[in-house]
Formats: sequence, C-alpha cells, structure tokens
Amino acid sequence: MSGGPDVEVMHGGMDNASSVVRRGDTVERPAPAHALALHTHLRALATQGFDGAPTPLGLSADGRRERLTYLHGDVPVPPFPSWTWTDDGVLRSVAVLLRRLHRASAALPVDRAVPWRTGLADPEADTTPAEGLVLCHNDVCPENVVFRDDVATALIDFDQSAPGRPLWDVATAVRYWVPMSGEGPRTLARLRVFADGYGLDAEGRAGLPPTVEQAAATARAFSERRVRDGDPAYVRALAARGGWASWDLHQEWLAAHRQVFTDGLLDG
Repeated sequence: MSGGPDVEVMHGGMDNASSVVRRGDTVERPAPAHALALHTHLRALATQGFDGAPTPLGLSADGRRERLTYLHGDVPVPPFPSWTWTDDGVLRSVAVLLRRLHRASAALPVDRAVPWRTGLADPEADTTPAEGLVLCHNDVCPENVVFRDDVATALIDFDQSAPGRPLWDVATAVRYWVPMSGEGPRTLARLRVFADGYGLDAEGRAGLPPTVEQAAATARAFSERRVRDGDPAYVRALAARGGWASWDLHQEWLAAHRQVFTDGLLDG
C-alpha cells in the first residue's frame, strides 16, 4: 500500500499497524517512551560488531516518532510463506542471529533504571544478577526478522526490549518459530535445531521447556491486558485463535510435554 510517490506504508505485526512508513532508506514509526535509551543501545551494538539491527537516525521534534535505517531484505508476514515453519536452515539461521545479538549485548551494561517496556519482559529479571542479563529483544516473531537469500540477517522492532536472561529470549523465539503450538509432528526436531543453532549448553537445554511455559503465561497476560483495553488487533487475534480456552489448551500441552522436550533436547 502506498502513501504517496515516495512513501510506503509498512505492514505486518500487531502493534503500530499502519503507523510505520518507509521513505527511501529511512523508516519512520511511533517512538517508544524509552526511545533515547534504546537508540543508545542500538548504536552500542554496532560498536560490538553486531550489524543485524537498524541504526537510529533521531526523533521528531515532539519525540513521538523515530527515524531508523531501512534494512533491505525479505520479512515474512501473514499469510506466512511455508518455509517459515518447514525450512530447518531458516530456523537455524534465526537461532544463530539471536546468539550473535546476545553476545554483543553481553558486552554492554544494562540500565535497570530505564523504564523499558515490561509487557513481554522476563519476570525473573529483577532477581537475576546483572552479569546474567542482556537487553532481550522479547519479540523475535517472523514479522521482526529480515532475511536475505533465506538467511536471517537482522532483527527489527526492538520496542519490547527489556533486561532479561538470554534463555528467556530463546524461549520467546522458539514459541514463534518452532512453533510450540502442538500442531506439528516435528516440534521436538525443530526445537533441537534451534537449540543447536544457538549453541545452548546442557543447563540451557534443561531450562528451556519450563521457560517456554513461563513465556507463554507472560504472553497470555500481555494479551489479556490488551484485550481488556479494547485493542482491536488483539481482540481480533483472540477471536481467530478460538478464545481463552485455546490458551488454556496451549499451556496444558506445554506442561504435559515438558519432560519429553527436556529429554529430547538433552539426548546425545
């Protein structure tokens, strides 16, 4: 959809719908309340050699919108292409990209005093020692990953970033990308592909299934708040999903398969 000869309205995702526009090599979008701190972090990631994030270009005069570099590539949006859920090479590349982000983030200080968005954040961040935290992306869904030649090369939309355990970011990502929905026969196999691509050690593999359950509960609470506030995108998504009963079944399925996933991740 075009907003003029030099403006393209960007689609995808549930937040900021129709509010993100591209002007040539620049993206303009609503700025989160913590935009200044987030921009500082994104620039610092580049100094650590991480080139998989947009470069901040500044804020509007009223601080309500931000400008970032446009990252060229392919971003899967609904209706998702089949390779989103079937190509193990694609899945592995997402894991590798997330690991690169965390390695760069680990070298940077995390300021807990910044009012980072907390809706999808790690609930254990406040009790985790600072050396065990990175600034997690928290929303590595298909619509926030840029691909070139079927390889994940960049992440976009860092709005939900907040301090957390690296394993938390892995858990939130595999929920989307495996996906951890109980619908596919290769759930465990793809879970192992992601764990291998990221390089999870035995402790991380053992902790991943319960952390996925924790992430699912956090995502549900986030959705409940948005539905309660009348957010039309989340109201529609809940209806399409089949209501809260489907969330109940999802969380029950995760709990019932916790040991199967743990054993499968640790096998070999």
